[in-house]
Amino acid sequence: MIHPLASRLAVVALVAGLSGPALAEDYAKEHLAAARAAIEASHVADGLDNILIGVAQQTKNLLARSNPAQSSLIDELTNAAALELAAKRPELDKQIQEIWAARFSKAELDEISKFYTSPVGQKLSKETEGMVKMIGVAAQVWQQKIGQEMLAKVREEGKKRGAAF
Repeated sequence: MIHPLASRLAVVALVAGLSGPALAEDYAKEHLAAARAAIEASHVADGLDNILIGVAQQTKNLLARSNPAQSSLIDELTNAAALELAAKRPELDKQIQEIWAARFSKAELDEISKFYTSPVGQKLSKETEGMVKMIGVAAQVWQQKIGQEMLAKVREEGKKRGAAF
């Protein structure tokens, strides 16, 4: 489960991010269609399909902990609720389209779509997930290395000053 404070902060950040043009403006159908095309071409929203799966699993785990004998019923009810709630996905898609429409003109969105449907754009889209994972690992390794170096430097300097850390 998400920590309650983190959840509240995420909501505040979302509302703050959407309180500008994305919530205040009605976009032309053509502008939203261009946003949808750019989003689809770039595949940036592909992983969002997993949200409902994750929420369903969290619900099952939460309820099964306190009601292990009811796990079959919990699975059945959660699966039914997930199928029903899947119909709400267009709400998220519309918000995402409005976020893009707020930040890019229709012409810019058309260019983004054009790029992502080009061979190099398709390659970028295909490779991005793996590159982001590799970058994350590299950043973690670097953070650990820098953390160890910093700790050693602080200890060494503290030792020179008569402190043992």
